[in-house]
Amino acid sequence: MEVAFFIPPTVGSREELMQGLAGRRTDLYQRMLKDLTEIAQFMDEYGYFGMGFTEHHLSVEGMTLSNSPSMLGLYLANQTKHLNFGALGYVLPVHDPLRVAAEVTMLDQMTQGRAFAGFARGVQTRWINTMAQHRYSLADNITDPKQYDDDRRRLFYEHLEIILKAWDNDTFSHKGDFWTIPAPKTAWPGQRMSREMGGRSLDAEGNLVEIGVAPAMYNRKRPIMFEPFSVSHSSIETAASNGLIPIGIMCDPEIVSQQIDAAQRGWEKAGVSTRRGEKLGFARYMIVGETDAEAMEFAELAMFEWTYFFAQFGFNAVLAKQGEDWRDIPSTIPEFIKRGILFCGSPDTVNRQLEAALKTMPIDYLWLFTPNELLPQKMMMKHLDLMTRKVLPNFTDKIGPNIHRKAAA
Repeated sequence: MEVAFFIPPTVGSREELMQGLAGRRTDLYQRMLKDLTEIAQFMDEYGYFGMGFTEHHLSVEGMTLSNSPSMLGLYLANQTKHLNFGALGYVLPVHDPLRVAAEVTMLDQMTQGRAFAGFARGVQTRWINTMAQHRYSLADNITDPKQYDDDRRRLFYEHLEIILKAWDNDTFSHKGDFWTIPAPKTAWPGQRMSREMGGRSLDAEGNLVEIGVAPAMYNRKRPIMFEPFSVSHSSIETAASNGLIPIGIMCDPEIVSQQIDAAQRGWEKAGVSTRRGEKLGFARYMIVGETDAEAMEFAELAMFEWTYFFAQFGFNAVLAKQGEDWRDIPSTIPEFIKRGILFCGSPDTVNRQLEAALKTMPIDYLWLFTPNELLPQKMMMKHLDLMTRKVLPNFTDKIGPNIHRKAAA
């Protein structure tokens, strides 16, 4: 089992955020970069898979401040040796898919093969509606919410198709509902260059018929791809059928079991035979202290991003059992532990919690929400040290001191 951190970057503590416009403060942003570097270098030493960052814009409040996941990933990749980086995920309905394809290939080349890719439809309407207002109904999620959701879905899948073509082929063409690539009426002055150096770019009459993205991926193959955070069984199955590793987030064991089955069906549609839980991830929080009481103290600080922010977007729905109204679920630390979104306690306590969870949730990837800055850095590093030395090595051989030197030997 690989273990990775999912980080929706926050620039300050609760108190600093409440002072207002924390996202605009240079002192907080610079401290965040310094602290993320320390976290990344610790992860790099102990064998973690990688760091994934959300894509969100206009975050002047200082929460989920991640305009360019790839740029932040490159910043940290330059200070690490093994850790993988990527977006969890690019909000594809908003993007130019060729730009996304090229951005991932550049990150992969600059890190010599340490890029992964994640793709999402997006939930933060403030920036989606503002930045994608020129795309069909995406300026307005009030007048016709169904059309809004349908356009996001259709754009997502066509953009994904274009990105995969760009990675799989030196040059390609595409005809879909939204895109014709290349644009059919393009007068291209560089015909001689394209004919002599550009593969199948031109037909015999000199018409531009194919384009390509450069550079290619570092190893000339698709990166590992994820789709966070899949809630419904159908989204889990569809993600897998498209070659994306679904990252589930539902907590009820019965629902989790059904989603594991859905992922297996999806991979079968993609022509990939998997064991139960293979090519599947789930996301959880984990907070470890020397004692249960200390861990609870840490969690009260760390879970502010959920209780204050994520809850506004209806995220408590992932805690619900089938048929249960999620709006009746209290946003408290004991409830989060009870429902299974949070492993919290001393190393012994968290070992028992994780052991119980993995009996019904066999997975290849455990993505851990990591509330940087909300948990002060000294507390964060203590938690990471306890988790890394006294919990995770009991469940995976990927985590441990000198893990890369052992692998090389």
